[in-house]
Amino acid sequence: MNSLVEDRVQPNIIKAGTHYPAVYVFTDRMTKLGCYGPGETRMGIVEIGVFAESYGQAYNLMKAIREALDDFSGIVNNVGITIMRGEEVADQFDEKSETHIKVIEYEAIAEPK
Repeated sequence: MNSLVEDRVQPNIIKAGTHYPAVYVFTDRMTKLGCYGPGETRMGIVEIGVFAESYGQAYNLMKAIREALDDFSGIVNNVGITIMRGEEVADQFDEKSETHIKVIEYEAIAEPK
């Protein structure tokens, strides 16, 4: 994936002027789970979006993301992360910028270590 987007992975949105392909990562609805650590473990949605100049580019990048993250479980920056079911939403095309967009939403659990 790094060879496709280099350092163009951004939090929340893809900023204007960013060269494509680019990726954004967004978390939503991260609610506390009391059954694990005392208020530290959270469950929610991790949304990953791909913006590309061609559909093939967007498709290949999403495929690489899915290969890396489907059923991922590990520690990243001292946070234990378990990624569960991923669901791709409808493909999009922005006519104004001629951008192909693919988005996946993962259910995830995160717990500081």
